Amino acid sequence: MLLTKIQQEIIDADGNLLVTGGPGSGKTTISILKAGRIVDQHLSLGQRVLFLSFARATVARVIEAIEHEHKIPTSQKACIHVETYHSFFWRILKTHGYLIGLPRRLTILTPPGEAIALSHIRTNFPSRKITPEQEQAKLLAEETERKRLAYEEGQVCFDLYAPLVGDLLHRSSRIRKLVADMHPVIILDEFQDTNTAQWQVVQALGEFCRLIALADP
Repeated sequence: MLLTKIQQEIIDADGNLLVTGGPGSGKTTISILKAGRIVDQHLSLGQRVLFLSFARATVARVIEAIEHEHKIPTSQKACIHVETYHSFFWRILKTHGYLIGLPRRLTILTPPGEAIALSHIRTNFPSRKITPEQEQAKLLAEETERKRLAYEEGQVCFDLYAPLVGDLLHRSSRIRKLVADMHPVIILDEFQDTNTAQWQVVQALGEFCRLIALADP
């Protein structure tokens, strides 16, 4: 692959980066090459570059791209870890969630399970012609029940992952440092889809981690 001037500047740049480009512009390929450079020049034994994406399909595609990238030695590829945001958040919650009051034993509350758990609330509101006041009351009741399930029963739904991890990271500099010790560089794929709660997590990670964000314009 012949790199353009801008692509080479990305490879050579230090510090936090925001890399923008449309689909097929080569953001993933450049980030993989840059990850290999970082592994070679900056990581210590036991450290890995963390590549986060929202979708499992994207994670699989990135893993395949890493495996087929001939410019990166196998030993360096082993130091690039790819997973979804939810998987990363879940690892943090399972290990450190008790520090914010969650039970020691946590289980994932899947969307079907969440729908069943909230069904008794939803049946109390009309399914059609719901007023704005009723909609607001319904959302508040659902959010209250999600938090109760998490803090009392240890059942955590996907929508709470980012808010809980953000709370945990902002409260504890020690955990922020632990994450940075393991993953001093984090690549954030599909960054344009980051919501407010996920942005809070990114802000906390950025204190000690070097961040490389990949985004559509």
